Amino acid sequence: MGTDTAFVMTILVLSYAVVSGLVNRWYIAPALIFVGFGMALGPFGFGVIDAGAHTQSFTILAQLALTVILFNQAAMLDVRSVVRRGHLPLRLLAIGIPLSIILGTAVALLVMPVMPLWEAVCLATIVAPTEVALIDALLEDRRIPERIRHAMSAESGCYDGFALAAMLAALALASEQADPDPGRWTWFAVRVEGVSLVVGLGIGLIGGLVLVMSHEHGWMSDTWAQLATVALALVCFAVGERLHGSGFVTAFAGGLAYSMMVRRAGAQMPSQVTDAAGQLLELTVFAMFGSYAVFVGWRDADWRVVVFAVVALLVVRLAAVSAALIGSDLPARGRLFIGWFGPRGIGTLVLGLLMIERGEIQQSAIITQAVVVTVTISLVVHSLTTPLGVRLWPIPPAHQPQTVPN
Repeated sequence: MGTDTAFVMTILVLSYAVVSGLVNRWYIAPALIFVGFGMALGPFGFGVIDAGAHTQSFTILAQLALTVILFNQAAMLDVRSVVRRGHLPLRLLAIGIPLSIILGTAVALLVMPVMPLWEAVCLATIVAPTEVALIDALLEDRRIPERIRHAMSAESGCYDGFALAAMLAALALASEQADPDPGRWTWFAVRVEGVSLVVGLGIGLIGGLVLVMSHEHGWMSDTWAQLATVALALVCFAVGERLHGSGFVTAFAGGLAYSMMVRRAGAQMPSQVTDAAGQLLELTVFAMFGSYAVFVGWRDADWRVVVFAVVALLVVRLAAVSAALIGSDLPARGRLFIGWFGPRGIGTLVLGLLMIERGEIQQSAIITQAVVVTVTISLVVHSLTTPLGVRLWPIPPAHQPQTVPN
């Protein structure tokens, strides 16, 4: 990223900050706005944003953003609470995620029969993760029942970690077809999954213990406690990558361990700076995504890619959630709400980048196009339909106007 691009991105962030409250009221995903900025200011527009040669800057930023986001999502999860507060999150995780991947694979094979089986699994896994951070304004609306908001947040927090593990396993099997060395790919899968998980848990536990003790003894201010949390997430990623595993699995596991340590100590660790850092990195990624990838992806995609994206995004998600919630006490509008509002975002982008970088597969171009088309459609559709989602729920009594007796 050049100096001019960095300057323009700074101006975009400042401009958005001025109207961010209004955007929240309109339920528009900030990511959609930054994609629009990128399209207007990128090489196909005014040419003032340049992601650099070979999209290296985009890849680095996307990896940093997903690292912080995964760590934050894991750190906000309370596994005991997920189990204790109800069966909805467990149903979405245990049934909804595998079913989404299975149905997505079937759609990929049906619509694009040239795609080998394990590459179809890779594609289905890449486009499956949801990112409710893109609809924060909607989920902050108190008309949405708390258990639905909690279930969707828990699902989104775990989805990237589960999808990453499934994608890397499928990628190993798909690559094995091009490089049939079972020992090499088996060790690759074990290293990525097992080693990364163990290392992440260890770093999270040790880092969480140190940060909690320092904060409780007053050795560290709130601001530095939050900056230290960002640093801990990046340490997890760096160590995971240095061990030739997955920095993302390490970061997610580190966030879980950090969360367990903080909750066990009963500490109150501030998180505003950590959340802001994740959002800033994410929006920068979407601006760069809009500047180049949107035009190229849509230009090269044929009708099969678009059909797959639409079906995977809207039909597969609804079918998987509906099946996962069969027998639950959630009303039909609740199942419709959860099934419809499953936006795809930076998790899908980064999984696509990992597939290109680490795999030895045949249909990488088609998968790349499908990622671009799916994320773009999701940003538009879910932003435009959020007002309709709010209308599914009545205004809570506390927010209804009071009638003054005569």
